[in-house]
This record gives sequence, structure tokens and C-alpha cells, in this order.
Amino acid sequence: MSLVLRRGLKMMSQMPKDPLVVVIGSTGTGKSKLAVNLATKFNGEIINSDAMQMYKGLPIITNKISEHERNGIKHHLLDFIGLGEAPWTVTQFVRESSRIIDDIRSRGKLPIVVGGTHYYTHALLFPDATLTDEAGDAKPDVHTSTNREEDFPILSGPTEEIFQKLQEVDPEMASRWHPRDRRKIQRSLEIWLRTGRKASEVYAEQEQRRLVDHDDYEGDQPGQVDGISTHEVVTGLRFPTLLLWLEADDAVLKPRLNDRVDTMVKSGLVDEAVTLSKLDKALSRQGIPANKSMGIWVSIGYKELQPWVDEHQTGVMDSAQPSATLTEAIESVKAGTRRYAKRQNRYIRIRLANALQEAKQFNMLFALDCSDLTKWDSEVSEHAERLVQSFVSGDELPDHKSLSPLAGKLLTAADQSRSKSNRVAKTCDICEKTMLTDKEWHLHLGSRGHKKMVAATRKREMRSGENPPGISLEDT
Repeated sequence: MSLVLRRGLKMMSQMPKDPLVVVIGSTGTGKSKLAVNLATKFNGEIINSDAMQMYKGLPIITNKISEHERNGIKHHLLDFIGLGEAPWTVTQFVRESSRIIDDIRSRGKLPIVVGGTHYYTHALLFPDATLTDEAGDAKPDVHTSTNREEDFPILSGPTEEIFQKLQEVDPEMASRWHPRDRRKIQRSLEIWLRTGRKASEVYAEQEQRRLVDHDDYEGDQPGQVDGISTHEVVTGLRFPTLLLWLEADDAVLKPRLNDRVDTMVKSGLVDEAVTLSKLDKALSRQGIPANKSMGIWVSIGYKELQPWVDEHQTGVMDSAQPSATLTEAIESVKAGTRRYAKRQNRYIRIRLANALQEAKQFNMLFALDCSDLTKWDSEVSEHAERLVQSFVSGDELPDHKSLSPLAGKLLTAADQSRSKSNRVAKTCDICEKTMLTDKEWHLHLGSRGHKKMVAATRKREMRSGENPPGISLEDT
């Protein structure tokens, strides 16, 4: 066991200073319900980390927790942004949520972060995340993506041109990405353009920082290393953090999400879509047309219902007798909700899990099985309460894979998915395909399609005595 890991475990055997509880998971899993339960039991306050729920009003489209369901618990960063405003950038969220966390702690309470915008949560937990957003699963910082082309025109050029520039200034970073993966290539080059430093060097420094030997810092203040918390130095996380991941079996979650949309329709989803459409027209009349590519305008429910709203905007809308257009729109809302849930869970399984593994904090991610809502108390609430109690008391936590069969399955899969360390793009010139990992490369070499291409090329090249380009005898 490494020195850093031993010391990290030793830290967790003591009462953590400034603990933070984070509740994550896909839409429809009961994150808000669990957060309120924990805040009630442990004298906490809740910080919303859902970008759409920051917008004021429209409680159905944004799936906000009601006043009654909040049980008197203070909720921060909820229901306060004007509908015509741009969404908060990651930087804005991290800055304000950090301030709120400090304020909550100053009053002797436990901060609990909950929400489905997981790139917000990731950036809050990892100080370097806003700079080194390389995974490509997160949505980009909206403000940055809007202005990056203005700041650096090359980023609006053809992907081939951007990739060529990245190969020139940071070949190590370029080797990690597929030549057509525009977003990742853009982000890596943007880091160099904005900071003058190679993204690969920034990542290497982060890794080195996590390997710091604390013996080198004797004499610093307790809990501090050059003004930075020792927890941040040893793990890369801002705070000692317990993460509770609510998840359900796919076979259960899909119909649950469909039923949820049906309930939203009965509760007034269509009326809220009409309200947004009217706001859109009002803004246009004022000469400030809405940017439909961001903010509340991309919320699931509005964009799918827009065709029906446009079709009936001057007539009487009777959702009790839905038209074919409305029926189709509602099905689109359901499909969009299911896709969003998959993206949320994929972010946790891959991006967040990888970051926690690198920080030697993967064991602080606990999956709670909410498949059977009749067992919510025993399978979710009671497990979560015991975990939080042990966490804030500095007691030993259980093996995070042991809470349920689903937890073991999810966390084992997430543990095995990490392949960043051997991620180097390789291109098969004969097939004109690029693979990003050794596993993908070897699977390609053994594929029937590749072997057929090699055989065909060898026949053509036989007379010249040359090997096919990019292929050696060892490869085949």
C-alpha cells in the first residue's frame, strides 16, 4: 500500500474537518427526498447543483422540490435566476457554492449538495476540474463555449486544423484523442491558448500533487500546507466528501421515468411550455431574442413540446383530448428524459469515478439501490443515515461495494472502466480507423473486417514485395 493511500485512510479514521455530503444520481431516483431526510436528521442545509432548477418558476419542467417537500430545510441556489438569463457557468457555481458551504459551516450545520448537473458537482469537489475538463462527457461551460471562438478564432476552424495545432504545441495530449473528437481537441488546445501551458503538463502536475509526501511539510499549520488544506493536497478534493449515488435497475427506472412524465403532463407541463413560448415571443418583440441553444430553453419538456405549442398557439388547448402532435411530443419528452438519465449515470460511472480513483477516494462513493420504492427506508434512507453518521463521526465506513448486489455491480464496473493510463490513440492506416486504448486496438486487429482488409491489401502489394501500410507481421 502506498504512503499516500495509508495516510489517506488514516485521515478517514479521524473525524473529518469540514465534511461535505453529496447526493448524486439520475433524474427520477429521489435525490432531493434523500437530501431533505439527511438535512433534517443531521442539522444540515441543502445546496442545489441542478442548472435548470436554478431558474425561477416553472416547477414542473425543472422538477423542483415543492415547499412542502422541503420540510422547512433551507435550500440554496434554487429558484432564483430569471428565465431570460443565461445559465450559470461552472466558475460561477463553484465560487458561490463554496461561499455558501463556508457560511453553512460557520453556523455549525452540515452542507449537503444535491442535483443532477454532475459537472457542477465535479468542479466543486476537484479544484482543477474547471481547467482540465478533458473527459468530453461534461457539458462545456456555457459562457466559455460561447466566447472561446471570439477569444481564439482557431478554435472555430476545421477539426483537422485544430488537431494539427494541438499536435504541434502538445503532441502528448494530441496522442490521447481521436483526430475527429473535436470537443476534446478544442478543450486541450484552449488550455494552452489561455494559460500558455500544455494541458499534458497541467495533468502531470496534478498527479504529482496527489503524490506529495506530507513529511516535506512539517511546520505548516495543522490541516494546512502552504495555505491549502492537507485533504486537498493528498487527494485533490477541496473537502472530505461522502458521495451517495442513487441508482435503480434499468428495467425499473425506464417505466418510472415514463410515469413521471405522465404525472408532469397532468400537473401542467403543457401550460409551462406555453408560458415559455410566450416569454420567447415577448423577448423577441423587445429585440432580445432568446438563445435557444442554452439555459431554460434546452430543458427537457419545452423543446419537445414546442411543435405542438406552435401548432396551437392561437387556439384552445385541451390536453384531455391530445392531438397526434401532442402525443408524439409527450413521447419525445419521455425519450429525452430516459436519454438524460443515461448520460447522468454515464458521467458518474466514468468521469466522476475515474477522478475519485485518481484521488484515492473511490471508496467514498456509495451506491444506494432505489429500485424498489417500497423498500426506500431500509435500502436507501437507513443506509444513508448510517453512512453519514459514521462519516461525520470519523468512524470506519463499510466496503462501498457491500451495501447491495446493485452497488457491487455498479462500483465494480466503474472500477474496471478506468483506462486513462493506457489511453493513446493508434490509427490503422489500412482500415483508416483510430482506436483510443490498447484494448480497442487489439480488438480491432483481431476483427474479421481488419483481417479481410489486410488480406486484400497484401494481394495488391504482393508483386511489389511491400507490406501494407501501418501493418507489421507482429500485428497480424
